[in-house]
Amino acid sequence: MTMEYEWKDEGAGGALISPGSVLLSCFPSAGLATLVAGHYMVRTLKMPRVGRFDSPDQPPIAVVQGGEVNPTIRVYGHPGLGLVLSEFPPTAAQATAVARTLLDGAQRRRVRMIICLEGVVPHPEDGEEEGTEPPAPSDESIWAAYSTPDAGLRAAFQGAKAHPLEDGVIGGVSGALLVRGIGEAIPVVTLLVSARVAEGIPDNRAGAALIETLDRVLPEFKIDTKPLREQAEQIERMLRAALQRRPGAAASAEGTPDTDASKSPGMYG
Repeated sequence: MTMEYEWKDEGAGGALISPGSVLLSCFPSAGLATLVAGHYMVRTLKMPRVGRFDSPDQPPIAVVQGGEVNPTIRVYGHPGLGLVLSEFPPTAAQATAVARTLLDGAQRRRVRMIICLEGVVPHPEDGEEEGTEPPAPSDESIWAAYSTPDAGLRAAFQGAKAHPLEDGVIGGVSGALLVRGIGEAIPVVTLLVSARVAEGIPDNRAGAALIETLDRVLPEFKIDTKPLREQAEQIERMLRAALQRRPGAAASAEGTPDTDASKSPGMYG
């Protein structure tokens, strides 16, 4: 049986995510960089919750933050910007259904672009033991994958210092959205950043790198990352609390970024 989700608007959802908006997708991946970026944008831009994804097959879990009860997959809004966020990694079936619902909702709202955020972890180098934490990346390189061959779109992201991904495999909601976006009017772009994994501690550096790339592509939103370090401890406490209480292990992702930032990382999951 096919799993189904429904995007339900709440409050000012229809007004904030209006035609021409940009829609961001933030689901758990390596280093929790996507959650760092998503939560930081919600706080910095003071984005209210404007919707949620609902399904009869969704796990019976409530996320309580600051005394407010939230669904596991929720939508936040800002004039011209929407953000879909969840602290829980979806299964393969859930990811496909969520991607379908997200793209359908974006089409109904006539958004101009969907941007997915992903973190990746390099495989151990030769001589390193499997299961050990890879060394910290030497830079904050960002790669981008596109559902469309649009030259103007690619030039805009390359101008924002996002290197084109030449080879790789992207899974989860981001991978499903890229495939479903092929041939559609709304372009889907996935941004990938090298991230560290250390006992589930969020990689704030990688999260900041994602936001800074978005800031260069979407300067109208003025997402300042300078206070991110100051808020890092608070964000980490919140995410740790949520992760410790969720069933199952934290999400993982793998990759093989080359040391040359102009080259593409390898495999992603």
